[in-house]
Amino acid sequence: MLAKNLTEKKQENILNVAGELFLERGYDAVSLDDILERVGGSKTTLYSYYGGKEGLFAAMVRKRCEDKLAPLHQLSITHLDPQAGLSAIGVAFLSILDDQEGRALYRMMIAEADRFPELAVAFYTAGASSITALLRKSIENWQTKGMLGRGNAEILAIQFLGIMMGDFSIKSLLGLTKTCDVKEIEEWVAHGVTLFLEGASKQR
Repeated sequence: MLAKNLTEKKQENILNVAGELFLERGYDAVSLDDILERVGGSKTTLYSYYGGKEGLFAAMVRKRCEDKLAPLHQLSITHLDPQAGLSAIGVAFLSILDDQEGRALYRMMIAEADRFPELAVAFYTAGASSITALLRKSIENWQTKGMLGRGNAEILAIQFLGIMMGDFSIKSLLGLTKTCDVKEIEEWVAHGVTLFLEGASKQR
């Protein structure tokens, strides 16, 4: 058991260091030697854990994506009304988009999508697709209770996230916008939720 914990801690350290280097320099500019210089150990260990640099990169992306999305997936909104639930999702969603490390990870994944097509699919599934699914289920729940008008819940979920993103996402990726504070995010979300609910309530 102790050996397992030590192995898990070692792998966590490797993934953290690899993530820092990949996000800072990009995939091509990082070697296994660069990583070992910081974490110690041997290439044999890295190959036994991840099968090489590509496997290490893939494991790092999955771990970072899981960590970034954890607050969103931990939300419990089934007991909330649409306005409160959508506001909670909107704030969590924009907080992830506004995170500096999240921006860097998104940029890097776009740059490496052609090289890692399977990882790109996994990144999308764990990210945008899972957020849409979470929101779709909530919308269906509210529709069943008569708290939202009828309509394709999948499309409504995508449209809500689109309202949340506005032009913020592209500006963020291009580095054209500063990091927002909590008040700015909450104000943007409040306006977006009101706009969405006014439209959704008319779909009877």
